[in-house]
Amino acid sequence: MDGLVTRFPGVSVYLAVTGALTAAMPLASPAGRHLLMLLVSVVALAAVLGVLPRVAGAERYPYRFLALGLGWLVVANAISLSTGHPRGAVGDVLVAISHVHLLVAAVSLVLRRGRNDVGGLIDSSVVAIVVAALTWTALLQPGLNAAEIVVGRQTILLTTVLLLAGVLGALLRLVLMVRRPPLPLVLLTGAIVLDLTGTTAAVTATGSITATSSAWREMLFMVCYLLVGLAAMLPSAHRMAQPGPTPKERPFRKRVIFLTAAVTVVPLVSAIRELLGVRGDTALLTVGNLLIVVLVAIRVSRLADQREQAEARMRHQATHDLLTGLPNRAELWTRLDAALARERTSGGPEVVLLFCDLNGFKEVNDRLGHLAGDQLLAEVADRLRAGLAPGDTVARYGGDEFVLLSAGEGADRRLEDHVRVALSAPVPVMTEWVRVGASVGTARSGGGLDADELIRRADQAMYREKASSRVA
Repeated sequence: MDGLVTRFPGVSVYLAVTGALTAAMPLASPAGRHLLMLLVSVVALAAVLGVLPRVAGAERYPYRFLALGLGWLVVANAISLSTGHPRGAVGDVLVAISHVHLLVAAVSLVLRRGRNDVGGLIDSSVVAIVVAALTWTALLQPGLNAAEIVVGRQTILLTTVLLLAGVLGALLRLVLMVRRPPLPLVLLTGAIVLDLTGTTAAVTATGSITATSSAWREMLFMVCYLLVGLAAMLPSAHRMAQPGPTPKERPFRKRVIFLTAAVTVVPLVSAIRELLGVRGDTALLTVGNLLIVVLVAIRVSRLADQREQAEARMRHQATHDLLTGLPNRAELWTRLDAALARERTSGGPEVVLLFCDLNGFKEVNDRLGHLAGDQLLAEVADRLRAGLAPGDTVARYGGDEFVLLSAGEGADRRLEDHVRVALSAPVPVMTEWVRVGASVGTARSGGGLDADELIRRADQAMYREKASSRVA
């Protein structure tokens, strides 16, 4: 931070101005406190607006919502200053609108920065909401009951606290998942921590977020403004919404156990309260459980998708060659058996198998190395795959051998022409261009051959062509 202050004078000026305004809060009169709050919010808003030209595309959305949230707070603070007393009903509405925009800003930042870790973000949010729910039950709600705050008002306060806690949990995940998180992200997380702390303190003391509070509690919100503006002024602020790393997921069973436990916490707490004869907390049971259940449902849906994707990857790996991505020998036999079964059942079309062995591959592999050989095989595979007719198959049989499978009249000539055209142009390998050809053997089923015999005949035909080309 010292280096930033030295290299960027705007940061030092910002810290000096906002720091002085914040430090003056305990010494100011009520009217002066309204003025100080307004000034700090205006300076923070200017800092956030300043970052918008440096951010491109969709990464600008978090900052736009952040600016809107601060803008509504500026209006609310201006109303407080002009009237000389607490914000009132209009101020409460403006603060609520501001919180919505600030939460949207935080959520959009989390979704962009953590797009590679959505599951982990949901888990962290659920944990934070559960902790906040327990805190509400133990510390906040008893005081609100004693102050005779109506259930509707308690529900609004509880929703605010739980939403802030959920966003904070996701931000903490983004900060803690890397060794050196971006400093602007750390500052914004700190601002959410102070906002949640100030909200909790205000609710505990007054039963409201917007009622007149002590200077020290209001300083927490001023420091929030300070941190948000400072985060926007740092040179790395425009990179904060870029995707972060992809962490390793926990085992599937552990995640399911965790999510199941999370869903049961709030109902369990409510049941214990009833057993102890404590007045039930309808707001917590409704809002808390709703938020947790929605997040858990999204998480379980993602887990199911991830499991299906993992199974699909495993199936693909079991049936396809890792180097070229083509069907492997086992998958070729499966498709060939199916094609022959269709031919026997319907009487046609005739199955055609083309066995292809590269000429010149060994020389390239020996001269340039195995990496060059792999590159050559991958390029040949791409060319053989491109332009095949629907229903045709090209598979890697092993080494530098490829097999093409088709059916119908003229399929043998079409596949032979396809191989010839695919290998007619030189292939880029490492730093040079090389040429390879192919010895091709074709076999037709005739309705009476099985897969073993068809492959054997195509293989023999290929070797006959290779031998004849050597003699020539």
